[in-house]
Amino acid sequence: DVFNSDLESGRCRAMIKTSDGGYMTQRLHRVHVGTASFAQAFRDFTEHSATDRWPSDHHDERARGQPKDGAFLLDSGGFCRRCAVKLLGLPSPRGWEGVGTKHEAALAAAWSLDNSIVVVSSDSGSVHCIWRQGDDISAVRVQ
Repeated sequence: DVFNSDLESGRCRAMIKTSDGGYMTQRLHRVHVGTASFAQAFRDFTEHSATDRWPSDHHDERARGQPKDGAFLLDSGGFCRRCAVKLLGLPSPRGWEGVGTKHEAALAAAWSLDNSIVVVSSDSGSVHCIWRQGDDISAVRVQ
């Protein structure tokens, strides 16, 4: 597993923990990022609620009450390897002034995973894309 091998390399000691008991990973198993079913699942996941959890009357009982939080890790073929996960203990190459915890975690994720592109959105609506090439890391606001 590329994510586990990168994260467990000598560079860092990190953990991937599910936020939702594996619900989104199971829901998107073998679903390509370019499909309508992926788009719908992602819209469902990112739909805001007062509690940031799946509603207690959601049609899929496995989702009910689960947090709608965490990262989606996709492989280079466009399939989710892990969804709704917390990436813990990642080293960051530097600080990022003026952004919150989510953006700092995204920077650390991009730094820790070779050949990665990380997209992070804030509650204010801004979206940044972060990527690493060798020992360089870059970020740009795309929205």
